[in-house]
Amino acid sequence: MKFTDTPLLSTIIESSPFGICIVNTDLLTVEMLNNRYVEIYGESTEFLLGESVDYLIAKGHHLDKKIVSDVILYKKTIKTAPVNLNFVPLKGQQEAQISTIYSPVLNDEGEITKVAIWIVENDFASGDVHNGNVEAAIELENEHANSLLKEIPSAFATLSGKELIFEFINSTYQNLVPGRELVGQPFLEALPELVGSDLERSLKQVYNDGIALNFSEDLVPLSKTGLDALEQRYFTYRLIPRFNSEKKVDGIFIFTSEVTHAVDNKVNLERTSNNLNQIINMLPASVVIIRYDNLIVEMINDANLAYWKKTRDEVIGKPFLEILPDLADQPFAGQLRRVMETGEIIDVKESPVLFTESDGTVRETFVDYTYQPLTGLDGKRDGVLVMSFEITDRVLAQRQLEQSANMISQANDQLSILINKLSKSESRFKLVFQKAPVAIGLLRGQDFIIESANKKILEVWGKTENIIGLTLADALPEIKDQPFLGFLDKVYATGKPFYANEIKAMLMHDDELKELFFNVVYQPIGDTEGNIADILVVAADVTEQVKARLMVEKSEAYFKMLADLVPAKISNALPTGEVTFFNKRWLEFAGMGFADLRDFGYLQMMHPDEISKFQKGLADASSSKTAYVSEMRFKNTDGEYIWHLNIASPIFDEQGNLTMWIGSTTDIQWLKEEEQRKNDFIGMVSHELKTPLTSVNTYLQLLLRKAEKTDDEFLKRAYIQSLKQIKHMTDMINGFLDVSRLESAKLQIEKSEFDFSELIEEVCIDYKLLYSTHHFIFLPAESISVNADRLKIAQVMNNLVGNAVKYSENGTDVTISYETFEDRIRVIVKDQGMGIKVENLKKLFEQYYRVRNNSQIAGFGIGLYLSAEIVKAHGGTMWATSEFGKGSVLYFELPLL
Repeated sequence: MKFTDTPLLSTIIESSPFGICIVNTDLLTVEMLNNRYVEIYGESTEFLLGESVDYLIAKGHHLDKKIVSDVILYKKTIKTAPVNLNFVPLKGQQEAQISTIYSPVLNDEGEITKVAIWIVENDFASGDVHNGNVEAAIELENEHANSLLKEIPSAFATLSGKELIFEFINSTYQNLVPGRELVGQPFLEALPELVGSDLERSLKQVYNDGIALNFSEDLVPLSKTGLDALEQRYFTYRLIPRFNSEKKVDGIFIFTSEVTHAVDNKVNLERTSNNLNQIINMLPASVVIIRYDNLIVEMINDANLAYWKKTRDEVIGKPFLEILPDLADQPFAGQLRRVMETGEIIDVKESPVLFTESDGTVRETFVDYTYQPLTGLDGKRDGVLVMSFEITDRVLAQRQLEQSANMISQANDQLSILINKLSKSESRFKLVFQKAPVAIGLLRGQDFIIESANKKILEVWGKTENIIGLTLADALPEIKDQPFLGFLDKVYATGKPFYANEIKAMLMHDDELKELFFNVVYQPIGDTEGNIADILVVAADVTEQVKARLMVEKSEAYFKMLADLVPAKISNALPTGEVTFFNKRWLEFAGMGFADLRDFGYLQMMHPDEISKFQKGLADASSSKTAYVSEMRFKNTDGEYIWHLNIASPIFDEQGNLTMWIGSTTDIQWLKEEEQRKNDFIGMVSHELKTPLTSVNTYLQLLLRKAEKTDDEFLKRAYIQSLKQIKHMTDMINGFLDVSRLESAKLQIEKSEFDFSELIEEVCIDYKLLYSTHHFIFLPAESISVNADRLKIAQVMNNLVGNAVKYSENGTDVTISYETFEDRIRVIVKDQGMGIKVENLKKLFEQYYRVRNNSQIAGFGIGLYLSAEIVKAHGGTMWATSEFGKGSVLYFELPLL
């Protein structure tokens, strides 16, 4: 018959809080497992049933095949020593200890047919099983159940019916309350002290709800005999409902083990541990216990935590080198492992220990430390007790002492040398004293008797050596009402030196009081007992420097007065841009005081569109050491932007370093308004002039056509020359209009794509007709497409060629060419004219500028200015080169895209 054929036995096995494995004796294979056993080892019942003991051992189960054989041979129960188990799911632990109990199971003939293997955890093993009492007489409904139940390694009882009558108890359970009659008695009558207890409520809950309940180290006030006083007793127990054939609860199984002793031990252990921690924390030494090869910190006192600069949570249970990785290259980890390996005691004095702080600095400390080996429960060395004393202050003090001793020794040597030299150098010292470039005098005692005075101080005082031996008050009666004697009294009384710069003194020189200024020091000199004996007076005459500074201050005040009188706005600024002066005109314009305007910021008043250009202009002026001149808008108190002519002049010292900026800002709003009126007038007049010129041009062309039908050559030339003058005037009017549009920001650029070589050919044909006095040379180049305003670029070409013709002799060549690059085209117009001087090249493209080499040449100086602006509006550049007397070359470049 199988064990599972007996319902009671099956329920007990499946409900047991211990792991149970039943092995047959024939093949030593697994016949039965309960749930707790498979949970302990993380397996499944189906996977283990039928497998051999050898297989279980290979899988890591804590079994011993020899012990199984001994149980079969000797027919006795064998219990093994506790071992560590790393995972017990039901207890939620990461590590626990278990004991394994091997019990023989007999058949009716008394033969061993099975071996029951119990996996008992420590809290259960600490009861009767721990004491080796596993023999319990259990009488159940068959011998197989009796044989197994007597081996249950805990107190066991069966309660029957709603009254919970004791139906069965084993001897271990009876030993919990010796002398009491339990079997056949209701639970609460047999144990009346439990009426109203939590245990009573738990029993009713199990019976009514049909659920199992587990309790660990539960307090149960209970008397052993019923006659004794109640004791505070602790039990670990499990209450399991028993079900009948109709699957209704008809009783309760109780598995229990008294753990009072274990709980008391735990409390005592905690108390002992707490006392130990207090004792360790009271020690002046740093103490830490380190275990195992990976150097886990098990215990540490407060002194050691303070030394490591760590908290307890940061170190307990952590590897030593994980806590202090900066000690990996130091000898401590290797020494700890050596102590555990060999058992030797390591004692080291004045060992340096280097810690890397959070800010990257290195903290150097020194300790005396001892490593002593510790053994575990198995008697093997597995830890080290570390005791250390930080002696950093002592070591540093010792080093300082050694350094001081060396310094004293060296000082003694030097002193001996100096004494020898001093005896030889007294006369030299007196010479130096007399020849010093500063005034030096020595006053003795509280009466300030002049004991010695060098030549310089006699000159300063306006006296001779006759005053030596007199008091200072008698030697210099003129200082009676001046503060110097009071300063000397304070130095003598306090022993603290007195310093003063540019202090004024009125001293008698040649029967006349003279105003002088000094930088002076009154230095007290103590005697061998530390009392003030003398006062050394050192003075430097700075009269000339002070008067020069006062003159400068006066000049600055005069400058500020003048700056406030001029109509322009004047300002000063440091090289950093910090403004140090605004004149009255600036303050009135801004409506602020100096401090408010300075804090408000000079740049805050500028128009935002001009700030970046202004900053770049200052940088260029600083590098070129020239003034930066610009037209800018500044905001007034009404929030209006007013045009100003701004001149920022850099000032440099003798070494070429920028020392300050001087700014001059003049209101030109009226000039801008006049310019606008001028441009409006030019625009209006130009429009009005174009209408009659167009009519005149039309009539002249008609007359030329009629003249061409006659033989009158003079008439033809007259009409042609008149048309040239009309075109010249039309070009000038168009130029004025374009300038007016430029200044009004109304010049429109209408781009289109065209062939540049065709444009050059067209204008060259016109040039040959218009300027028959010159030879035009066009250097052909590859066809190139340009995206630009065709009419405006033709206007630029007309201006450049017209300029070349205007400034070169008749019969000379004008060469027109262009060349292309990867992203741009460059146009070149070269003449053989008079050329331009170098100093005029920079002004060539300025508005209304004309080269004054020949007063006979007409023009208003707007052609090249307008051409440069048109090219600039296309994103291009224009420039010129020239050799005076030999001709000029004008260039402009346009982007191809």
